[in-house]
Amino acid sequence: MKNVKCGREVNFGEYGGAEYFFYDINNDGKLEILSYQGPGVFGAGIFKNNKTISPFIPKTVSVSAFSCDGKRLWTWGLPNPPDDHYISHSYEACIAAADIDDDGIIEIVIADGDRVVILDGRTGHEKNTVKLPYDNFYIVQCAGEKTADNEAAIVIKNGEGGYDGWHYGEPVIGLNSRLEMIWGPLGITGGGHHILALDLNKDGRNEFLIGYCAVSLDGKILWTLDVVDTLKFDSSSQHVDYTDIFMSPDGKLFFSIAGSDKIFLADESGKTFFAKEDIHCQGTAIGQFAENNDFQIALYNSPNGPMVLHDKNGNEIWRKATERRWPLGPGKGWEKNRMHRNRPIVKLSGDDKKQWIAYADGGWPWGMDGKGEISLEFEVPVNSKPFDRPENIPDTLRRDDLGGSFGLKAADLNNDGKDEAIIYNRRFLWIFSI
Repeated sequence: MKNVKCGREVNFGEYGGAEYFFYDINNDGKLEILSYQGPGVFGAGIFKNNKTISPFIPKTVSVSAFSCDGKRLWTWGLPNPPDDHYISHSYEACIAAADIDDDGIIEIVIADGDRVVILDGRTGHEKNTVKLPYDNFYIVQCAGEKTADNEAAIVIKNGEGGYDGWHYGEPVIGLNSRLEMIWGPLGITGGGHHILALDLNKDGRNEFLIGYCAVSLDGKILWTLDVVDTLKFDSSSQHVDYTDIFMSPDGKLFFSIAGSDKIFLADESGKTFFAKEDIHCQGTAIGQFAENNDFQIALYNSPNGPMVLHDKNGNEIWRKATERRWPLGPGKGWEKNRMHRNRPIVKLSGDDKKQWIAYADGGWPWGMDGKGEISLEFEVPVNSKPFDRPENIPDTLRRDDLGGSFGLKAADLNNDGKDEAIIYNRRFLWIFSI
């Protein structure tokens, strides 16, 4: 068992968010922290007009930037009252950051339903905003490179139910650096909840990986995963929930795709190595979890497990229950509120190159190794004690949508060249060097 001490605690106070993003926003060579307060996909009319959800929609949308030592750099918008347990879901892709217009300045791009907002990363000042055709655009990604007028510097999409005949996760649109719509709206197979930007074909330029499709900067679909039948595809039950990336020693990219009803392993050309059905394939991580030179594919079934590990040929290595641990108690009144994070598992790496499948879909996070044993634990800070459920929150709402649990990411916040484990809630963030 490896027990890791907390290296740093950041107290965000009233500026803490439903989600945190890590980017170098001022070109100082260090990552900063962006705190997002907003509804996520629940800001769309089909959700915020729901009588159960509407009382808990946040009063405002705001983004705050912090240095990694907790100093607040700027805030855009007004923060919500700190005791307001607002609802937010699918917030993991509401913000992206890049130099979108080649001016040497990092821009913060906010997907805010019926508009996209551009902030100056140095100051938080609003540089631009543009209205979008619907109010359900909450998934965004930047190309991350210089783009032409007919190429998408920004791709933004719906991540849930659609309007006007659009299916789940549709449509997708491409905006150039001036925020002009230059392609779309498109229906892209399996669009789901996030977008990746990376060089898939080794041409020196990025493409977008959206759902099961590779999309060029000018909006052309380059390939669709070879086992996906687009004519029989059900977007509501077969969309991509999460995609993780592994690069082999020879530079080849592999993708593990949690596709709702199946887990896939594919490569950068869209070739599928296996596709296996499971309960609800919500989260995935691909890495060298076992004590050999190969990689394995981890799957988490939402909302209650199990965790499953496959080898690269699709053979099941093990299937394990996932326990929810509440070392400081679970908080009162939450017994009937289920969990459902869009990113429930994360790959973590230690100093000795050992890797774990880290779990964060309820309770204090932990790490499971390639043997299926929980062998990574994190010190439990006093300030991580969960709050009791307010009386006005119904059983039908998800606990993590209301800030009643913990998130987990990996990023190099210490600027030492190695990722740390970052555990957080809506008030605090804790950094652990593994």
